[in-house]
Amino acid sequence: MTMRRGACPTLSAPMKTGDGLLARIAPAHGALTPEKLAGIARAARRHGNGILEVTARGKLQIRGLTAESAPLFATEITALDLGPVDGFAVEAGPLAPAQPLAERINAHVAERGYAALLAPKVSVTVDEGGALHLDAISADIKLVALGDGSWLIGLGGNGATAHWLGSGDEQAVGAVALTVLDLLAQTGGRARDFTQAQKDALRTGLDPSAEYPARADSAPVGRFALEGGESALGIALPFGQIAAEALIALCEVASDARDIRLAPRSGLFLTGLQEPRQRELFRAAEALGFATDGHDPRLSIAACAGAPACASARFDAKALAAEAAAAGLPDGPFRLHLSACEKGCAQPAGPVVNLIAAESCCTLSSVGTKPSERLRTFLIQRGETLRAALLRKSG
Repeated sequence: MTMRRGACPTLSAPMKTGDGLLARIAPAHGALTPEKLAGIARAARRHGNGILEVTARGKLQIRGLTAESAPLFATEITALDLGPVDGFAVEAGPLAPAQPLAERINAHVAERGYAALLAPKVSVTVDEGGALHLDAISADIKLVALGDGSWLIGLGGNGATAHWLGSGDEQAVGAVALTVLDLLAQTGGRARDFTQAQKDALRTGLDPSAEYPARADSAPVGRFALEGGESALGIALPFGQIAAEALIALCEVASDARDIRLAPRSGLFLTGLQEPRQRELFRAAEALGFATDGHDPRLSIAACAGAPACASARFDAKALAAEAAAAGLPDGPFRLHLSACEKGCAQPAGPVVNLIAAESCCTLSSVGTKPSERLRTFLIQRGETLRAALLRKSG
């Protein structure tokens, strides 16, 4: 179960948390048949605590495994024949067609054996834009289609924080991305640590005048157009978590779907369904506890695992998130971030109000927005109440 410092949990090397071991899997293109996703959920119920999560990056996590059950879980997942479920892979939009640029980068890493040389959390996003863009996802290398055949490349951040080098055609920008990967493999470092001289050298041949496109954020909920006139049905896990029983029931109801795709912001996309079936599945998903309305307040709240799932947590972040949503919060065009310790896990991009549980108290901060007095009062009061309750329990 040992892992490199800073490594992400995987199927073969799960991570110890407050509720046992946590395994993370990322199937190719994030796509699974309903039968295989149900198989994962059944295995999670047998060998874990029955809680599954789809992360902000669209990865599937299984909680509550033990040292004894984790190998059994891994064996069952391998038997499902999902293909590669961990290791380096370019991240792309869940509904985007296969992108030659992504394939070129994946092949470069595989041919040179870079997976073992790159720092554990090195990532690359290839973003074709549209309603389901990847602005909120941080990456060492961010590649964004500009719509005119050119691509923009940035380093070490999300849409708002990356250092944008410039734009060029697919061949030129791809060559820069491969050079960055070569440097990262040589040093074992991260792109955010590049010197200004390194960044300047990488700009050679790129157009520095291109600007990052301003794009509205969109929750992965509703109907989304696909090529060929089809559409995908998007639903989301409230606060990123769902019980195995609910996920199994969804897969059974949606057994005629072509596939179910994991999506950023804790989403699931069901494809291959006609509109009447989509309406039926919306109703079924809502009854099972999934978020089916783009205005659902649960979609505007990012909560860390919290207590008891995380040993570092100082309050139950999921419980506080549920209370906030029931109270109609957040009450503005921003996201609410609840972190039960100073690490700030699950930090979203864009305008955000943060409640952080420090050692001695809960602290409130904001980026790009100003919380209402109602929100401030609610968060501090309920955060401190839940924090004190956990202290009493642990004491």
